[in-house]
Amino acid sequence: MSDQNSEQRPFFNIPKFFEEAFGKDFKDWTSDAWYNFGVYIPAANIKEMPDGFELEMTAPGRVKEDFSIRFEDDRLHIGVPKKPIHPEDETRFTRKEFAYPAFRRQFNFPKYTVDQAAIKATYEQGILKVTLPKRATAKENDTHNIIVD
Repeated sequence: MSDQNSEQRPFFNIPKFFEEAFGKDFKDWTSDAWYNFGVYIPAANIKEMPDGFELEMTAPGRVKEDFSIRFEDDRLHIGVPKKPIHPEDETRFTRKEFAYPAFRRQFNFPKYTVDQAAIKATYEQGILKVTLPKRATAKENDTHNIIVD
């Protein structure tokens, strides 16, 4: 007798299959798979509004000076260096997951729509927020560095 969920959704039992085949830690491993291989990609949201764009990116444990942000060729570049963690005492950990790895992200925007000189960036409570106003007229673009406030 087959399960009703598997009849309606043929891939419903795939996660269960992998957990049974590889053990209960499989789910933990897959959720952190990219991080375990040294790749960290912070989550980002981009909203388009009539007067511009707003990008929000998660980056907890940072300070505003960590961010390198520039806008070039209709592309927003955001980079952060690796932040070392120095233990303050000789505590022995049974599990240590805190890390502040380096990352780089790039986001494309429609050609000649962003007013580069008016881009603003803020960092509060672990969220980087970049506001990219739209320009009134389309014209050639150039490179512009953004300072995080």
